[in-house]
Amino acid sequence: MKTDSTKSFQESTGVVEKLSLKNNPKITREGWKHISLFIYMCRSLKALDVSHIPFPQPRAPPKAHPSEQKKQIKVPVDDIAEILNKSVSERLGGAHLEELLMTECALNSQNIRKIIDGVIVSGIQRLGLSNNSIDAEGIEHVVRYLRSGVCHGLDLGGNDLRNRMEQLCEGLHDRCPLWALSLADCNLGPGSIRLLLPKLVQLQNFRFVDLSHNRELFATEPSALATLRKYLPQLRFLKRIHLEDVSMTPAQAIGLAEVLPECPLLAHLTILENPELSALASASDEASQEEACALYASLMVAVRVSDSIICVDIDVPSQDSSEVVKALAKQVVAYCLRNMERATAQETATLAESAPGAASSGAETVEIPEVLLHLVGHGEDSDGTDEDSAAPDEDYIVGGTGLVKALNYCLLEKASDNLRRKSMPGSRPGSGAATPRSSSRLGNREQRSAKAKSMSKDLLHSARKIRARLQPALAREARAGDEMAYKRLLFLDNTLQGIIQRFEDEYPECRVHHHRPPTASEISAALANSIGSLSSDRDTTAANNKNDTTAASSTPSKSDYTAHNTGFVAVGDSGSDDEPEHDLPPLGLRSRHNSDVSLASRAQTLEEGRIHRLGQSVRREILKPQLHDFLHQTTGEDGEADREPAHLRMLRDQLSQLSGGELRNMVVRDGWEETVRKIGANAEELRVLARERPEEFEQWKDAQIAAQVNAGMDVPERLRRESKAQPDGDGESAITDD
Repeated sequence: MKTDSTKSFQESTGVVEKLSLKNNPKITREGWKHISLFIYMCRSLKALDVSHIPFPQPRAPPKAHPSEQKKQIKVPVDDIAEILNKSVSERLGGAHLEELLMTECALNSQNIRKIIDGVIVSGIQRLGLSNNSIDAEGIEHVVRYLRSGVCHGLDLGGNDLRNRMEQLCEGLHDRCPLWALSLADCNLGPGSIRLLLPKLVQLQNFRFVDLSHNRELFATEPSALATLRKYLPQLRFLKRIHLEDVSMTPAQAIGLAEVLPECPLLAHLTILENPELSALASASDEASQEEACALYASLMVAVRVSDSIICVDIDVPSQDSSEVVKALAKQVVAYCLRNMERATAQETATLAESAPGAASSGAETVEIPEVLLHLVGHGEDSDGTDEDSAAPDEDYIVGGTGLVKALNYCLLEKASDNLRRKSMPGSRPGSGAATPRSSSRLGNREQRSAKAKSMSKDLLHSARKIRARLQPALAREARAGDEMAYKRLLFLDNTLQGIIQRFEDEYPECRVHHHRPPTASEISAALANSIGSLSSDRDTTAANNKNDTTAASSTPSKSDYTAHNTGFVAVGDSGSDDEPEHDLPPLGLRSRHNSDVSLASRAQTLEEGRIHRLGQSVRREILKPQLHDFLHQTTGEDGEADREPAHLRMLRDQLSQLSGGELRNMVVRDGWEETVRKIGANAEELRVLARERPEEFEQWKDAQIAAQVNAGMDVPERLRRESKAQPDGDGESAITDD
C-alpha cells in the first residue's frame, strides 16, 4: 500500500502535461496500445498530439474451416478505436485531459464515433480532426460533440464541408461553450459563410475563427466580404481571425479594414499569403505603389482608431517600395504597440486600483515618420507646426492617390451594402398589419447604417490635410514653370476635391464648416473676380513705388490677401491691424507675373477677351476708330478727328478716361452687350443735347474738361484749346491752372 508521501513524490517527479508524438508514421498497432495505456495512467496529462500517425483499423478475424469453428477459442477483437475509447473515458486522471489532436490520422466514421464517445465522457474540451476526410456520418458525430456542451475548441480543417455546413451549424446553439473554430481549407464559399456567421453571433464566448485557404471566399462574385462586414462587428467577443490565402484583393482588404474598429475586442488579424496583397509589398511601379499606399493607410487608420487591435499579420514592404508605403507599414506596427501598451496600462491600473486617468499615461503618443509629416502635417495633439518643408511631388502623388482609392473603395462598399440590403428577403414588407412596424424597423436600420465609419472619417481627414499641404507644392511648380508636374499636382488636387465632395454628399455629417485654405481652383475663381481691381490699382502702386523702389515685394500683405481672396475667405472687421503674420491662412499662388504657368494667366486672358469684345462692339456700333481702317472708312488724318461731332468726341474722351476696374465692373455687373447698349444710349443723349440745346452742351463739356484737368487726368490738347477759347461769364477760363 502506497503512503501519501510516496504518492506525492511520484506526482512531483513524474508530471507530464503536454506530449507531442506527431509525425511518427512508423508507430504501429502496438504503439497505439502503449499510447492508450499512457493516456489511461498519466494523471497529469493535459494535452496530447498524435497527428500524422496512421490509425490502425481493426483486423478481420481469420477464416476457419467449418469443422473447426466449435473448437475455436474466442479472442477479443483487436480494435484500437475501442481501446482508445476506454482509455480516454476511464482514465485515472478523470477530466484533467483538455486537448486531443488527431490531425491526418486516416480516421473513418466508426473511429470518429468511438473516439468522440470517449471524449464526451472524459470531458475533453478541444479536439482536432483536420484532414481526415470526414463524411456525412462523421459530421453527425461531430455535431453530437458540439451539442454535448463539452466542446470549447474544434479543428475541422482540411475536410470538404462545402455541402455539410448546414448540417454542422445544427450543433451551434446559444448555450454552446464553443470559443474556437478552425475551418481552414474546407472548400468553403460565400454561401457557407452566410450560414455559419449568424450561428457564431449567437455564441456567448466565441473568440477565434480560422477561415484560411478557402480561396473561393473572395474569388467568387459576390464574395464573402459583405457577409463579413455585416457580422464581424456583431461578434462581441471575437479576438482573432485568420484569412490567409483566401484570394483577397486590396479593395476587399480595405473594405474589411473599414469594419475592424467596430469589433469590440478584436486583437489579431492575419491576411498573409494572399497573392495580390503580397505583390503590393514589392511593388515598384507607380500604380501598384498607389494601391499599396491605399492598403497600408487603411490598415494603419483602422489600428489607430481601434483600441483593441495589437497585431496585423501582413507582408512587409520590400526595399524597392515607396518611402511612403514603408512608413505607413511601420505605423501599423507602431499603433499596434500603442494599443498593447494601453491594454497593459489599463490592466495594471485595474489591479492597482488607481485613478482612471492613470491608465493612458505614457501610451498615447506615437512618433510619426518625417515622410508622413511632410505629407499630412502634424496631428492636432502635436506640439509641432506645419511649417516644415513640403514633400516631394512623387510622395504627394502616391500618398494622395492612395487615399483617394481607399475612400473610393469605402464608398463602393457602402453602395454594395445598400444594394444588398434592398435585395434581401423582407426588405420590402408586404401589406398587412405588420407593414408599418417592419417599415419602421427597416428605416431605423438604414438610418444607423447611413453613418460614416470611424476609419473612413479618419481617412477623409487625412485627405483634407494632404489637399491643404498640396497648395504650396502647386505654387512652387507654377513658379518653376514645370507644366507637366503642375498638371499632375492639379489633377491630384481636383481628384481629392472630388472624392471629398462625394464623401460629404454621401455622409452629410462629415462636412466641415470652418474656413479652409484656398485651393488652385478657388484661386482661379477669386482671380477672375478681382482681376479688374488689380488693373485699377496698378497706377496707384506705381506712384507709391516711385518714391521708394526698394519697398516693392512679391509677397502680398494681409490686406492684399483678404482683398484678392474674397471667394473663399470671409472679410470682416473682426481682425486687428497688429494680428501676427503666422495667423494668416497659407497662401496659394502668390506670383502674378505673366510667365507663371497658373490659372491666374488663364483668368486674365478671359478678362482681356471680355474687354476686347466690348471695345470691338463700341468701335463697330458707336465710335469709329481714329486710325486708318478700311472697314470704317477712316484714314487716320488729323483733320478727320476734328470733323467728328462734338458729342462723339466727348464720349470718346470719357471712355478713354475709364479705368480697367470701372469697365470690368460694368461688364461683370451688366454684361458686355448691355454695357455697349448703355454707352450707345449715352452717345444718343449727348447727340440730342448738342443738337437741341447747344449752349447747355457746351457748358457741360467745359465742366467735364475742367473736372478732368483739376483731377490731374490727361486731356487732349484740342479740348484744352476749345475750352480756353470760350471763357465763362466773368471773362476767366473755367480751368484753374496749377
